[in-house]
Amino acid sequence: MTPQDIREKTFEKAMFGGYDMAAVQNYQEEVATELANAQKEIAVLKGKMKVLVDKIEEYRASEDAMRLAILSAQKVGKQIEDDAQARADKILSEAKNTSDRILGGLQHETANEEAKLLNAKTSCAKFLEDVRNLCLTQLEYLDGVAGSKAASAPRAAARRCERNERDAGLFSPGGYPSARRCGRF
Repeated sequence: MTPQDIREKTFEKAMFGGYDMAAVQNYQEEVATELANAQKEIAVLKGKMKVLVDKIEEYRASEDAMRLAILSAQKVGKQIEDDAQARADKILSEAKNTSDRILGGLQHETANEEAKLLNAKTSCAKFLEDVRNLCLTQLEYLDGVAGSKAASAPRAAARRCERNERDAGLFSPGGYPSARRCGRF
């Protein structure tokens, strides 16, 4: 039913005391106006509803896109985290291997150097022993050549020097007095 249908509605006249035509027409006009206003309001509301439905569909599409973007970002984030962890593990492993290799080389080199030092100490002690023996042999020879008390004085001085160095802790690594300390060389 439309406002036009109400306006075009006609009533038959009754033979006896029918309706007041002006009142019926006023009523028809009033009903038609109300109906027209209601239809306009319905049309406006339908338009608003269509806009809202379109917005809801747009939001749903955006929501789906955002959900997919979030899932994708989470996957990418997890992949980046896994890759970073794998790279960190690899770097740590390589660093440990390198440090172990360097440390092993240093330990080997330290052992070699300690062996060289021990060899040098042994050689030095042997050299000092040989020099001491040579000096003692020479002193004995000189004592024998001189045959006097004057010749035995350097030997007595050497013994005093040995005793003094032993008491003062000035012995060489081989346990023999330093010839320079005694003033012999």
